[in-house]
Amino acid sequence: MPQNLILSRLPESQLSALTRYLVPVDMSLGMLLSEPQRPIEHAYFPLTGLISTDALTSSGESVEVGVVGREGFSGLAGLLGHSQMQHSVQVQGAGSALRIRMPVLREEFLKGGVLAQLVYDFVYLQMVQVSQSVLCNRLHAVDARLARWLLTSADRSESEQLMLTQEFLAQMLGSRRSTVTVAAGELQRRGMIEYKRGKIRISDRVALESVSCECYQIVKTAYERVLG
Repeated sequence: MPQNLILSRLPESQLSALTRYLVPVDMSLGMLLSEPQRPIEHAYFPLTGLISTDALTSSGESVEVGVVGREGFSGLAGLLGHSQMQHSVQVQGAGSALRIRMPVLREEFLKGGVLAQLVYDFVYLQMVQVSQSVLCNRLHAVDARLARWLLTSADRSESEQLMLTQEFLAQMLGSRRSTVTVAAGELQRRGMIEYKRGKIRISDRVALESVSCECYQIVKTAYERVLG
């Protein structure tokens, strides 16, 4: 069974303090884990699947600023003592997770030790991801951003097949659906991806990496260095 990397690296003493509070849950596609201005009641440690953090406008538009797989968890703001956040967190790739009440996790986190260090590492990786996304969305063409986002999602979910509609892709990239349709169609024409009915499979990773902007390798290198 796949393991969450943070939980799997805890010493027995810290893991046992959390284990009896961890509840297995299924994460369905589109499931909201936390909403803007709402209390963050739980943290979710993915075992499989993909979690997305999205920045929202007052009119309801959204742009994806970070994705999390089994290397991390959702609910970081709550763990750091902030009961609410400005962003939306939802399941982008269906899977499974271990859920825990935020007060329980925060109590153990404040004791320090290995859990605290692993959380700090995760915070750093999230900062790398978010800051690179800002630069990428501002400076790079949509085809390069699409390639980066597909590769990043595949890395975090550890799967070359993704369940993504073009509408959802457009929301994540902050682009018009028609623009994303053209970009995805070109990647498919060149044999890098296969796209059909909301399913995308990366069929030529090397070629897709060559189309992606430098942001992908920058983030990937950071993850490899920290996670080993």
